[in-house]
Amino acid sequence: MPWDTLESVNLGDVELAYRVVGDGPEPAVLVHGWPQTHACWRHVVEPLSRGRTLIVPDLRGYGDSGLARSGAYDKRATAADLSGLIRHAGFDSAVVIGHDRGARVAHRWALDRPSDIEALVLLDILPTRVVMDTFDRDSASAMWHWFFHRNSELAAKLVAGNVEAYLGHFFAGVLESGAVDPETFKHYVAAFSDPAKLKASFEDYRTGFSSDLERDQADHAEGIRVQAPLLVLWGAAGGLGGRDVVRIWQEHHADPTAVCGHAVPGGHYVPEEAPEELVLAVETFLRKAKEGTR
Repeated sequence: MPWDTLESVNLGDVELAYRVVGDGPEPAVLVHGWPQTHACWRHVVEPLSRGRTLIVPDLRGYGDSGLARSGAYDKRATAADLSGLIRHAGFDSAVVIGHDRGARVAHRWALDRPSDIEALVLLDILPTRVVMDTFDRDSASAMWHWFFHRNSELAAKLVAGNVEAYLGHFFAGVLESGAVDPETFKHYVAAFSDPAKLKASFEDYRTGFSSDLERDQADHAEGIRVQAPLLVLWGAAGGLGGRDVVRIWQEHHADPTAVCGHAVPGGHYVPEEAPEELVLAVETFLRKAKEGTR
């Protein structure tokens, strides 16, 4: 990986681990998903750091970050960590790029603290309220792990001791294709082999059915929308292939014309399966956002 020092900061409720890549004037935060850590960005940090300072954390309860002292793993609490992190790094706002669970944290961050977000990139997700309102037999079968993880304590007991086999189920395709190499997979397995960290990651899912969903629904009903320019990308071979992703996100934005996006090659793990396409799309989007064009 093109980074060296793992840093940490005490944010009160949690000790957050992060890496910094680059020293440019424009900050950007890269927010990983499940079942990963900040290592999922390894292919894109070098090109994205040109002219930027990248801040690449492990979310609370994940990887090298600590467990939340309060036991809270809802997206609001996690987003507040990231807001504190950029201020610790000397910035008041940043470009935010999130994948999977990290994209849900980024969405909540953009709703709660819009002045923090210069531009937003969300990878391979739909809004939580949309997902929860549109489950059918096929989507529930494909996303069975959401319901399993919802029972966080039981799920952690059942998966502990079998982490490699469990994560291997989700990574089978990308291990076969080489998008995730064996050493990175071992890193992910090690990161989730601590039973407390494993349970914390499942708590992240559990809150999606309770406080996260309630906040998303309430904000949408009150007309609270994303304010920052928004790019959405998704894997052409992933679960969103048949959905009108851009239109759905336009309905969750204050200015539908500020939303753009498209599919990229591969499946769900966009930073690892389509790193070149991701970098190109992000750079094009940020250039146009800076110029005030769509």
